[in-house]
Amino acid sequence: MKPARHLFLLTLLACALPVAAQGAPPGAECVVFPVKDLSPGTDTRDYEQTITEAVTAAFSAGGFAVIPAASWQDAAASRSVDLSRPVTEPDALGVARTVGATLAVTGLYSVQGDDIYYSIQCWNVATGKLAAGVQASTPFNLAFFSELNLSLSTSLIPGLGAGGSAAPRIVFVSPDEGMRVRLSDDQDIGRITDGRLSMPAESIAPGTRVLLSKSKPGYHPSDQTVALTPGKDIRLAPLVPEHHYGLELNSTLGQLLGLGVALRYYPAPDWTFFTFGSYLWVQPPLNFAPRVVLHADFFAGLGSYLILAPDAPVRIGASSGAGFILSAPSTSGLQNDTDFYLDVVNWWLEAGFPGTTFYLRQEFKYALGFGTNLLGQGWMMHDFPPTTVGVLFRW
Repeated sequence: MKPARHLFLLTLLACALPVAAQGAPPGAECVVFPVKDLSPGTDTRDYEQTITEAVTAAFSAGGFAVIPAASWQDAAASRSVDLSRPVTEPDALGVARTVGATLAVTGLYSVQGDDIYYSIQCWNVATGKLAAGVQASTPFNLAFFSELNLSLSTSLIPGLGAGGSAAPRIVFVSPDEGMRVRLSDDQDIGRITDGRLSMPAESIAPGTRVLLSKSKPGYHPSDQTVALTPGKDIRLAPLVPEHHYGLELNSTLGQLLGLGVALRYYPAPDWTFFTFGSYLWVQPPLNFAPRVVLHADFFAGLGSYLILAPDAPVRIGASSGAGFILSAPSTSGLQNDTDFYLDVVNWWLEAGFPGTTFYLRQEFKYALGFGTNLLGQGWMMHDFPPTTVGVLFRW
């Protein structure tokens, strides 16, 4: 749309307005303040006057005596009201009270792409409270003014005679019942109840981005950036439960005829853990002789995640520890061997999925070489550090 079409659009709007709508109390006068543009750009600011005139026409058709702007602008100037910005509740009520109006009407809109969000508030001068409000998002085209008029004449104005409707609010939805939500400045919004939490939407520009802090006992706190848009549910990402125990099932490349299991205990949930486990595998014969060797690796260690929070899809960690490997040949008469080693450092990369975590770990183990052993002293690797793949279950 272009500003040159304003007169044409208002003509269409005037034809669409009802001759007499019910909603205004007898003798009710109102002040309609400019409906301000809060769009990210500036090319939609020319529509402020057109939309304000459309709102004015709707209230006039609804039975209100709309006080002309020339009659209240001096009162606004005496209160230093900046009409280039959205008029605040105290200023709107003060100006309307000065000129003897019973109702003050304020509003704003924001064009985002092909859609327009608008919010209109009606303030009761006698009570100093919001009497009614309406907010909606609709395509910004030639049908917008018809939609605006329909919204005002059927949803907002009729409610003024019956005491009004609830104030426009911003609604958050989350499956985390009881989760506390705060703004980044530690302003408490409240707790999720029945899956929802709301806050007043007055004086909030649609699309305003804020940082929310979310917390709940037994869960990791988390921050989330959201755009505040009245009239649309804002979905909050679920919190990650704190885990105190974990169970690993894994297999090491090069030792494929085996299976490992380990138990984790997290003194710092999902960050630092002690681990205890074993890995059993069979070493097949190097020739056709019917001789195999059974190995049992027992180990203990301490590990920690290095970066990224528990709710990150990918995390990196490192651990260290010690262990020993028992080796038992299947042929009778041969001695058993024990290799003690230091687990100097392991590092792993893990990817989390709902209920399950997969990981890949490289292990740098150093054989100590004392006692009856097979490996001697040195690094336990063949050209490449042992690499383990596995799955982790936590609770």
